[in-house]
Amino acid sequence: MKYLPLKFHVLYITFTLLFSFFGPKVYDNFNKPIVLLFMFVYLSIVIIGFRAGFNSKIKVFINPEDKREKLIKLLQFCIKVSVVLFFINIIFLYSTDRLNIQVSSVGAKYADYYDYYIEKTDSALFTFEIIFLVVSAIPKFIALALGFYYFNRLSSSYKILFITFILLILVTQTLSLGNQKSIGDIAIFGAIALLIKAKGMEKTFRKRLIKKTVFIVFMLFLFLSFSQYSRLSSRGISAFDINSNLASYSHFDLNHPIFSVLGYKFGLGISYFISGYLSGGYYGLSMALQLPFEWTYGIGNSVSLSSIVEKLFNTDIYSSTYLHRIELAHGIPGKKQWHTIFPWLASDFTFIGTLIIFYFFSYFYGKSWKEVMLFNNPVSILLFSLLSILFIFVPANNQIFHGFDYLLITSFVFVLWSYRHIDFNVK
Repeated sequence: MKYLPLKFHVLYITFTLLFSFFGPKVYDNFNKPIVLLFMFVYLSIVIIGFRAGFNSKIKVFINPEDKREKLIKLLQFCIKVSVVLFFINIIFLYSTDRLNIQVSSVGAKYADYYDYYIEKTDSALFTFEIIFLVVSAIPKFIALALGFYYFNRLSSSYKILFITFILLILVTQTLSLGNQKSIGDIAIFGAIALLIKAKGMEKTFRKRLIKKTVFIVFMLFLFLSFSQYSRLSSRGISAFDINSNLASYSHFDLNHPIFSVLGYKFGLGISYFISGYLSGGYYGLSMALQLPFEWTYGIGNSVSLSSIVEKLFNTDIYSSTYLHRIELAHGIPGKKQWHTIFPWLASDFTFIGTLIIFYFFSYFYGKSWKEVMLFNNPVSILLFSLLSILFIFVPANNQIFHGFDYLLITSFVFVLWSYRHIDFNVK
């Protein structure tokens, strides 16, 4: 169990990388050797960092008072606040005719990612969506990250509130706005809670729980694949005309075995999801690795942070990022397409610097996992959950620094963990 998150990440990155190399989506001028070398170095650093963090000395706070009950009260407060905020959001969606409860229309409701970023980086208007995103960020994160783990310790009323909270997220974010990441977050936090609970069980029960976790991930995969097919279908796009709707630098090989085995409908949904979200970023990475470095003043890695600075100082940060320069040089949209997390961070720290940064990310990932295993440390559960999001989105983007919500969450969790995690290292 001690290296389970590390093993999962290595397998996950290996699968997504191989799918980008040998999957049904073919890219022009894809420099695979340079990507393979970079990712090999990356995985080596992550393995070294995680093992170093896990095997580091853990400070134990010698205090007879167990502060977990206080944190459970904080969890209860966050659940209540989140439910209230999401009910307000439902009222807003209803008043703007965007409330939806039909699963079949998820694809049609999908909010285009490019438009999502344009809304964030457009004029400094404080829209309801942005205000809601910021206000609900921390209570929502705490409620999700700790709610699943402490569910059995909640009273019946709070269990009902937590389930209501989950349903409200699905209705307001997934069904009404087509935001697939929201259901992904729920599945990730639920899987993390099951994984943590599995460590204290007998081997037989542990295997059953891990199987349940795998089942959750598999069902999430099917749902996201279905939503991608639904999205394409709502636009009248099938496997036979998909290539006419793609950019000139890529196309789907309809003779690929995945279509022969799964058929054109199901095969297209799975292929579009994996290549669009899990493996397509490596192509952008290959292009970025061949461009020279231009510094973006330490803020180009975050869309929300750079947009604030751009408005305050009337300057242009994004034009110097690898993302924008990839778009200029190769026509690959910088904000609409994934390019992995690395070009984002490298815009500020270079690619070599980014690899060094990931040593520290993986170090704290391993350290927080150890504190979770030894002490069921709730503050370390928050950090471990946040870093799990970071590592899961490595093939996509810089998830924990992008949006206003996760920028706030990341700052909060790292500060909280730095000052308070030792308090919960109590046997």
